[in-house]
Amino acid sequence: MIRQLLIAATLLTAIPLTTFAAKNYNGAELYSSESVKYGRFDIRMKTIAGSGTVSSFFTYYNDSYVGGSEPWREIDIEVLGKSTSIWQSNIITGNLNSKVTSEKVHSYSNLNQEYHTYSLEWTPDYIAWFFDGKEVRRDTKTQQVTDCQSKTQSYRMNLWISDVAEWVGSFNEGILPVYQFINWMSYSEYSPGNGPNGSNFKLKWKDDFDSFNSSRWGKGDWTFDGNLVDFAPENIVVKDGYCILCLTKSSQKGFNGSVPKDNATETKKFENTKYRDYSLFRDVKNDAIQLNGKMVTNSAALKMQNRLLVSERTTHLQ
Repeated sequence: MIRQLLIAATLLTAIPLTTFAAKNYNGAELYSSESVKYGRFDIRMKTIAGSGTVSSFFTYYNDSYVGGSEPWREIDIEVLGKSTSIWQSNIITGNLNSKVTSEKVHSYSNLNQEYHTYSLEWTPDYIAWFFDGKEVRRDTKTQQVTDCQSKTQSYRMNLWISDVAEWVGSFNEGILPVYQFINWMSYSEYSPGNGPNGSNFKLKWKDDFDSFNSSRWGKGDWTFDGNLVDFAPENIVVKDGYCILCLTKSSQKGFNGSVPKDNATETKKFENTKYRDYSLFRDVKNDAIQLNGKMVTNSAALKMQNRLLVSERTTHLQ
């Protein structure tokens, strides 16, 4: 994704959107307050369909747009709205004036009709992408993988309109408003051998979007070259346990409709899962949970009564 940011939330000196003529459309960008190096990112979301649009999750070195001696570092998951059946993985390195990209397209049916889990693993040795638990791409010890070792990156989700028709198709405003629905996201830090069953990723947090966590997330209010929208904070809405990114006309910001439920979360995703009973004790004051005598920090993830989810690859509480 060619993203020449005009504004970055982490800058001490930012250029306000009022410096530029307001655009006719508003999108949304949800960005992390922290930057990390390495980890696994899992996002359960329902993306949009509509020529000219992009629904995404990506990691991004916040000073990439500066140019000069600052490198460009970015890892992408991008669902291209021109089709209901393709999404793109990508790594962008190099710098502002000379980017190196490695786009690959992945085909799956009806992306906009159902919720799917998109996952990204970033380590010093490889970067891998997953779709509904199945690995679809792995880049190992390439120059781009090595280059990504140099900087921490924030993690972001956005919804916008590109002016590059040959990439995403020509935009038709008649589709507006459209919405990207995020059921949950989790981040597991890279900790070789210290994850469940000796794995390399250790769950740090999971956000079920029961409320907006302003210490974890910010709402973008910027734009960038090639983008037909201004990002508007009003176009990020948390409702009914979902985070909603809105793509609207400038006069239609926000979301007032009904959220499509992710009915498959507890069925298809866990159909081959093993379970065991547990004893549960809750410390209300500290909002902590003790499970079989061990402290559990991700209390919001305990959704299945009297059950603990045990995955064959890694252990998550759901």
